[in-house]
Amino acid sequence: MTLRLRIILIVAAGLLLTSLALLGSGWIAQQLQQERIAQLAQQAQSSLWEQILAAEEQDMDAGLDKLAAMPAFVKAAKALDSNTLDGKALEKALIAQNLYPGEDQQIQLIAVLRPGREPFSLGRAAPQPLLDNSSLEQLFSGEVINGLRLGSGNIAMVISARLLPVDGEPVAIVAGRHIGGALHRLGQRGGLQASLIDLRGSLIATSNADLWQQIEPRIAPRQSQYFEADIGQRIHTVTSHQVRDLAQHDVGSLVTIKDQTEQSQASRFLNRLTAGVALALIACGLLGLSWYLRHSFKPLEQAIAALQALATGNTDVQLHHARNDEIGRIAKAVTSFRSSARELARTRSLHDRVRRRQEQLIHQQLQQLADATDMTSREEVLQLLQSGSEAQNAEPGEDNQLRQLALVMSDLTRRIVDQHQRLSSMVVELREALVTKTRLAGLQQELQIAAEVQRSILPQQMPEDPRLQMHCHITPAREVGGDFYDYFMLDDEHLGMVVADVSGKGIPAALFMAITRTLLKSTAAFVTAPGPCIRRLNELLAAENEQMMFVTVFYGVLHLPSGQLRYVNAGHNPPYLLSASNQVQTLARTGGVAVAVSEEFPYQEAVLQLQPGDRLFLFTDGVTEAFNAEQQEYGDKRLVSTLQSAAAHCQQPEELNRVVLQSVRDFEDGAPQADDITCVSLRYCGP
Repeated sequence: MTLRLRIILIVAAGLLLTSLALLGSGWIAQQLQQERIAQLAQQAQSSLWEQILAAEEQDMDAGLDKLAAMPAFVKAAKALDSNTLDGKALEKALIAQNLYPGEDQQIQLIAVLRPGREPFSLGRAAPQPLLDNSSLEQLFSGEVINGLRLGSGNIAMVISARLLPVDGEPVAIVAGRHIGGALHRLGQRGGLQASLIDLRGSLIATSNADLWQQIEPRIAPRQSQYFEADIGQRIHTVTSHQVRDLAQHDVGSLVTIKDQTEQSQASRFLNRLTAGVALALIACGLLGLSWYLRHSFKPLEQAIAALQALATGNTDVQLHHARNDEIGRIAKAVTSFRSSARELARTRSLHDRVRRRQEQLIHQQLQQLADATDMTSREEVLQLLQSGSEAQNAEPGEDNQLRQLALVMSDLTRRIVDQHQRLSSMVVELREALVTKTRLAGLQQELQIAAEVQRSILPQQMPEDPRLQMHCHITPAREVGGDFYDYFMLDDEHLGMVVADVSGKGIPAALFMAITRTLLKSTAAFVTAPGPCIRRLNELLAAENEQMMFVTVFYGVLHLPSGQLRYVNAGHNPPYLLSASNQVQTLARTGGVAVAVSEEFPYQEAVLQLQPGDRLFLFTDGVTEAFNAEQQEYGDKRLVSTLQSAAAHCQQPEELNRVVLQSVRDFEDGAPQADDITCVSLRYCGP
């Protein structure tokens, strides 16, 4: 790479880094501005929504004032009794004042409430129940109730309720209007399209169904959002915020969509124009720099050509440069180099004569050494001397080369004698080593076969059931290990799953693992409850257990339709529960000791209710007892911290296992694995 090219690359790198820094700072500023815009948009949306609800409530309050001032209505409402009347008097009173609820009326629902009685309603279908218990208590205590009410069947209405001025038992009237009217007002005030969804993301009402279908997959119902979305040939801004009902509980999200095509296109064009101008300026700068360097380095290139000619032996080359600059100093150096080259030729001739005398001495020493050794050693000495001669020719300028060569030959003579003395013992040792190597190769092959057999007995396919997701991973510390996992369907609705760790390592642990897995799976087919199943397994393994081996077991049975998990923890590491709200907690212990330690030990069960989206992380002590080069333990605290950081973005079981395993590998930092590592992740998706 030429110096000119290096300078151009350095300048290009500097310009590129500067441009990236400017673009990065601009991007950060844009993101901060975008966040501020999102906050302002959500605040404006919330304020406008409150105004719309207040306007809806004022309209219904005006209708309630008219109703409360109608003696016929008050009388009919007070006398209303489902056992004696059918509400005809109430209907007649409303029709007489043109207040009977309908689709085109400001009031679309009128209901009469009395303590301890079924409500009587006219008009649109009312949410079930019409008011919650807390709102009913406030209403009958004399308070005016206003706000949004979301009932079963995704029926949402704006509710306004008050007491009628009657003596004796309190009588309340409730006016309501479907939320679609509020959404329509919101669209007229803000020039946008509005939709209301519940906490599960189900649509309650919308002003534009086609537009909502295109934007629905990107909406998170439990989060406030602000983003741009390309829909067809148009660009829209989407804003969402949480809405509350009468009891000030979050019941869903209000989503507004506004066409911002012109503004967004102008902004995108400005960004592309800025980037294009920056690239054009960089390109022009680099081209100008290249032309300048080419013009300035031309004399230097001529000087380099002259030096190359001198290097090939052409001492007649001349370089004329009268200027007192760097090129002039190079010309003087070329002249000096020419004189040195001629002197070097004379010195080389003298050196050749000295070398011929050295070669004669080497030949004499070689002959003496060959006469004193056998044929094999003689050939080795000749090869070594030939290598020494080549090294001598490669570096003819070294001092005392002949003396050094004599010392080398003397050392070679001593080594050849010692080699003859050790040759017999080495042959015996090599023969014994060959026998040992053969035995080790056979043992290694047997271990590989055992490892393949062990891997083959573990389940390879995850359960194909839409109600759960599952991923398992095992990494033995040796060719074979004592950890194992298993899962099996007990029937159409129950899934049995187990994670276990056998004491010890190697082939004994692997054999005990295979026996334990087989006994557990066969016992579970007849004894479905976890507690009795583990109790029976303990009796089978503890009997005639002369080697005193034991195994820690976590065994659970999951009822897939309900998400109920019944489990037994027999001395195993307690699993962790990652809730749908990304909270991490340890499963309750059941107080059981390891299996095969003592016969007739009572194992207690525990019950855990899983909710849709909850995740379980089961593992062996190879995770928490991993060590780094400083002999520091990974530990439970570091595992909990890893799970908490991964809870939000690792929804899939495979992702959760990968994050935990990578965290353990990063902690070990190349240190050898101390124990078998097993991880099982399960996500309950719901019925």
